[in-house]
Amino acid sequence: MTIPQADIFVEGSRHFYHLEYQLDSSVSETVLRAALAKASIRNPNIQQVVAFGKRAWDRLQPAWAPADLADFETINGVDGHTAPSTQSDLFFWIHGQNRDDVFDQMLTIQAALAGVATVTLDLAGFRYHDDRDLIGFVDGSANPKEDARMLAALIPEGQPGAGGSYVLGQQWVHNLAAFNRLPVEKQEKVVGRTKQDSIELEGDDMPDDSHVSRTDAKVDGTAMKIYRRSAPYGNTTEHGLYFLAFGCEIRRFQVQLDRMYGITNDGLHDQLIHYSSAKTGSYWFAPSQTDLEALL
Repeated sequence: MTIPQADIFVEGSRHFYHLEYQLDSSVSETVLRAALAKASIRNPNIQQVVAFGKRAWDRLQPAWAPADLADFETINGVDGHTAPSTQSDLFFWIHGQNRDDVFDQMLTIQAALAGVATVTLDLAGFRYHDDRDLIGFVDGSANPKEDARMLAALIPEGQPGAGGSYVLGQQWVHNLAAFNRLPVEKQEKVVGRTKQDSIELEGDDMPDDSHVSRTDAKVDGTAMKIYRRSAPYGNTTEHGLYFLAFGCEIRRFQVQLDRMYGITNDGLHDQLIHYSSAKTGSYWFAPSQTDLEALL
């Protein structure tokens, strides 16, 4: 049985760093592998996950690929709302309890990849109060727990890439001023949960176009569950959420995104996209620890 990258499932971190890179096509595979091996050495005080875009994986491991791996494609939704593709080659996710340890690891990765890859996204994140998004609602309330996390996040045994995970990363920019002008009751209708206690709305109180309603989906009786590991980020001029999720199949991400953006036949879309806009979008494959060590 393959061993997953265990740091996918370590919870409770307070500081996060998200790094996306584009590879230099002129660099040899030998040099690239050596650089990636250095970047994969981590400080024991932090957690780190490494993932690859389709182009990078095909280049480094042409013998096989997970069946679903593909580039993220721009979604053109209702009312001009879009989820853009900014597909990158490499993704490093660092998290831990101490900002200085996370920062040091970021510098280690950047030094290792200097000359072989160009950073395309450099974004620090943090835990906000009791795991809340900046809009004030608890993030990931319906996340799978315990062993259910593995079922949602990992490619099953017997499939190419077993023990690995498909990854979706998107930087979302919030319009907090517009959202905070809404009365709390209206905010709760947009999200689909109570703001204070994070209790899911029920019956007639739950709008069909709330965020919860649009992302809680089933296909042929199978719940499209994913394992979310998002983190807020921000400064005075821009703030939002780096949405990060791990899944056993890419279609789980796509079904949820299509429902959010109104790419369905029911005429509905997620009301939350009126208050938050996607700025980036990439799919990656986080191989099992077994396959990662073999690759490097």
